[in-house]
Amino acid sequence: MKPLTLKLKTMENRAQELLSEIRSVKSQVEMLETENEKLRRQLQQVYHWRANEAGDEGGAAGMVTGRQNLVNLYQAGFHVCNIQFGQTRADECLFCAAFLRRER
Repeated sequence: MKPLTLKLKTMENRAQELLSEIRSVKSQVEMLETENEKLRRQLQQVYHWRANEAGDEGGAAGMVTGRQNLVNLYQAGFHVCNIQFGQTRADECLFCAAFLRRER
């Protein structure tokens, strides 16, 4: 084979590898965007639920602290620990429990 033809073949192979990697990354991005949208809907439901509860209590007394928000998120089935924050929780998490028990 001629050197120029060999270089073109090499470039073509690299381009195909790049295209394959781009498709893989695109697939991962689509999966993450879907999961992100699901988590946003779940979080919106939790906030809506808390807003209704706070509305029942009324006024400044209905204000929720950041710590209480974390407790509510944990009770709604989400991780609040720094390891898996925001991910759906199937069982109890020792890290979350330790975090919630910790004093300010």
